[in-house]
Amino acid sequence: MKLSNKQLLLIGILGSIIVGLGEYLLHYLPAGPGGEIDMLLEVPLDRASKGHFLVVFGAPLYFAGYYGLKNIFKTTSPLLSRLLLIAGVLSFSVGGVWVSSRYFAAEVLQRSTGTADYEFYLQSYEDHYQVLVWALRFLVAAVSLLYVILILKNKQGLPKWLAIFNPIILLILVISSLYWFKLLGNHIAPIAMNVTHFIFFGLVLIHLNKSKAE
Repeated sequence: MKLSNKQLLLIGILGSIIVGLGEYLLHYLPAGPGGEIDMLLEVPLDRASKGHFLVVFGAPLYFAGYYGLKNIFKTTSPLLSRLLLIAGVLSFSVGGVWVSSRYFAAEVLQRSTGTADYEFYLQSYEDHYQVLVWALRFLVAAVSLLYVILILKNKQGLPKWLAIFNPIILLILVISSLYWFKLLGNHIAPIAMNVTHFIFFGLVLIHLNKSKAE
């Protein structure tokens, strides 16, 4: 059975919901996020353990969303649409490795706090996992550039203003909510990539009804 582009985008949206819930369990703190590593020192381990399994099983669903985008834009540019798929898959392959490390890092760092091993574990985590966040941001920027070009050139009837709502701009907007609406930001900033893709896939899905790319 061949899935339609709408169904593929819906699977991607489902991935953003499942992984978002998992990351919320892994990262949410009532006082707000205190840093990408510092938050791990305070998160309840029992709650984080449940979140770990959600993110592990939900992350691959993002691939379907990007496959749907590739199909939508293939008539605009076969090359750029394939590059968009590759950049999207790489983003969530790297992101999946990073987020799947979070529970174990929280447990190790919390249990080693105050011991001679703490600094060793912290540095090892920063060198091998936290560094992946920068690779993820670079890949999301690449996804955004490709998406903007494809939207502006698109032959499917999608509105060109959708280019504004690319992942990197949405990601900045979500994270910046910590400054312009902290009450909301405390809840969405810790799961920023998932909120970003919920909106990103959702806007494209909504406008497929009015386009030729269904």
